[in-house]
Amino acid sequence: MTKYRHEQIIKFLVILGGLVGLAFIIIGFLQYLEIALPEYTIIPPLVDPILELLVGLVVVVITLLVGIKPDDPIPFHWLVFFILAVLLVVFGGSVWACACLLIAGLIGLIDAT
Repeated sequence: MTKYRHEQIIKFLVILGGLVGLAFIIIGFLQYLEIALPEYTIIPPLVDPILELLVGLVVVVITLLVGIKPDDPIPFHWLVFFILAVLLVVFGGSVWACACLLIAGLIGLIDAT
C-alpha cells in the first residue's frame, strides 16, 4: 500500500469525482428517458447511449469504491486515478469528474516521488 502525505485530499477528490460522475450518469439516464434537460454533453456517444451509461455507472461505482475503501477492492494508486479519469470522460461524459481524478492522480504522483 502506498501511503500518501495528502491522502485525505486525494480521497476527497476521488469521492467528489465519483459523485460528479454519478450525477452526470443520472442526468444521462433521465435524458435517455426524455425526462430531463435537453442534450448538454459536448462528447458524442461512442456506442448505444444506454450501453455507454451502464459502463459509465460501473466506472463510477469502481471510482467510489476506490475512494471510500482504499486498497480493499482496487489499489489506491495514482495510476488507477488516471485510468479511471479517462474512463469517466469517455463513458460518463463528465469532464469535471475527470478533472477531479486527474488532480488526485497528480497529487498522488507528486507524493509518491
